[in-house]
Amino acid sequence: MRIVCLLFVFLFLIGCSEDPCRYHPDGEFPEVKIAVNRLEKELFNSQDIHDVEIFLQNHGEIATRIFHLNEYTNEKILAERIFGLVQNEFIDTLFREANEAFEQLLFEEKMNTSLGLLKYYFPEVRVPKIQTIVSGLYNDLAISKDYIIIGLDFFIGEKASYRPKEVPRYILRRYEAKYMVPTILKFFIADYCSSGDEETLLSEMVDYGKIYYLLGSIMPCTPDDLILGFTSKEIRDVYAYQELIWSRIIEKEWLYVTDEFTKKKILGERPKTIELGNECPGRVGAWIGWQIVKNYMDVTESTMQELMNNRNHHEIFVKSKYKPKNVY
Repeated sequence: MRIVCLLFVFLFLIGCSEDPCRYHPDGEFPEVKIAVNRLEKELFNSQDIHDVEIFLQNHGEIATRIFHLNEYTNEKILAERIFGLVQNEFIDTLFREANEAFEQLLFEEKMNTSLGLLKYYFPEVRVPKIQTIVSGLYNDLAISKDYIIIGLDFFIGEKASYRPKEVPRYILRRYEAKYMVPTILKFFIADYCSSGDEETLLSEMVDYGKIYYLLGSIMPCTPDDLILGFTSKEIRDVYAYQELIWSRIIEKEWLYVTDEFTKKKILGERPKTIELGNECPGRVGAWIGWQIVKNYMDVTESTMQELMNNRNHHEIFVKSKYKPKNVY
């Protein structure tokens, strides 16, 4: 059975692309070496509430963005709560499981490569300060141009003893270590991807398409399902039924709609986009936008900077000559 599955994956990759890796620069790109500050170790060494207060004072971004300090009348109340968590045995379990999952991820190697490629395209990119924390499932990520904070206990995966509550299953499955780097980079690069000058569904699909094109370019050997946060079945389905998905969008005359309700059907977080097919995944419009942008770049041979400077997304669509063909 294992051999059959591996053979199927191999044939699928051949059907989609001659090379399992996407385009990336042939020449040298800037070398980046990130430093990851594992702050969960410092927090868990706290001996009393005062130690936690000092931790919060020394790490303001974590205090506000992860532990939501601004929601408490004073810092000591939050420190008392966090110290109670640190002493709780379930946190020890999360700490151990999160550390094991992170250590197996090769996080630094992947981030160094991707940020080096990002600097190739955008030399002005600053290497962000990267911190990790185990917070008792307070918050998953906090990202800006200057820093990335990762709540490791969110990304342990299905084997975690404790998982985020009240999270839909179709979102919960993305809280695994293998999705961590693509998810982080998707948010980190968003500011480098210009939005369109219209508010149509088509324009917003291309908005997402730019993000995923850049993400795919700086993670060239990462499978499409991890880039998009789809399951392997979902990515096979959209490739296999893309003609039908596209024809239904055209039939419904949705490309140039501007109402938010319709746009959310195609672009929003949903388990399925049932209007386009019972097995059509949610956020399928983001995948379509990615295909449009890939076609546009292949046809026009534009540079990454030219793509990002072009806010006329109708023009990008027309020049892409996008005509989906099913790939089985």
